[in-house]
Amino acid sequence: MNRFKEIFILTSLLCLPYIAHAQEKALQPEIILEPAKPGPGDLLVVTIKNAPGTPEGKFNNKKIYFNPSKDSFKAIVAIDYFTEPGKYDLEISSNGSTLKQVVEVIKKEYEVQQLTLPKHMVELSAKDEARAERDQQKMAAIWPNETGRSWTGDFVNPLEGEIITPFGVRRIINNIPKSPHTGVDVKGNKGDKIIAPNNAVVALVDNQFFAGKALVLNHGQGIYTMFFHLSKVLVKPGQEVKKGDVIALVGSTGRATGPHLHWGARVQGARIDPLELVHLKLE
Repeated sequence: MNRFKEIFILTSLLCLPYIAHAQEKALQPEIILEPAKPGPGDLLVVTIKNAPGTPEGKFNNKKIYFNPSKDSFKAIVAIDYFTEPGKYDLEISSNGSTLKQVVEVIKKEYEVQQLTLPKHMVELSAKDEARAERDQQKMAAIWPNETGRSWTGDFVNPLEGEIITPFGVRRIINNIPKSPHTGVDVKGNKGDKIIAPNNAVVALVDNQFFAGKALVLNHGQGIYTMFFHLSKVLVKPGQEVKKGDVIALVGSTGRATGPHLHWGARVQGARIDPLELVHLKLE
């Protein structure tokens, strides 16, 4: 072996540790948060690259679901409407390793809306109060049930139209502060078709005091959408629906002053702006 070859082999051997270190460094998991600083009612997309396996995660003591997306994994993290501004831990585990990322939730201002309604629509009888409480308990029992993924691709608007009441509005009715509006009201005419925003299983069909004829869809992985004040529901509990299927018709049932669609969303139980689902780009 000539002197040149000896020098080449020796140099290569000496460089191996540095090459291995560079490769190891290049393959360190990378976490990307979009938006970097979410607010109450927002959805946060967590992207992890170079994960050593299929990651799992928790935020605010709730499980989040990572799905493969090209060269990475992505998860949806919901920031509940009532989340206080501050720093919260996001935990991600993969192949026995645990990563922690701090999520800074910023303050978000929502509109205050003053309304005047007939007294009987604001001050309820004991009977109506009891019914409304039963309805609320029935809804609350749905959110903890997280099933496998039904949704796929982008979410779509269930009804295109003017937003007459946006998410998060704090209402003062007849000078009495009421619960904030945790959905979106879309202007429509009685009988307008409402479509499924994504693949789902029908979780609830009910006639409720405030919501009127109501429908809840389970999209899997803790994602639910709900549709209120309907004139007619066209699906049944347990039925599978596909994105774009007509599921109901616009109405004004329940506590509604005119025909419109109230639609809302829960993600791992958190109250979020349903339009955040429509804006998602996960594939």
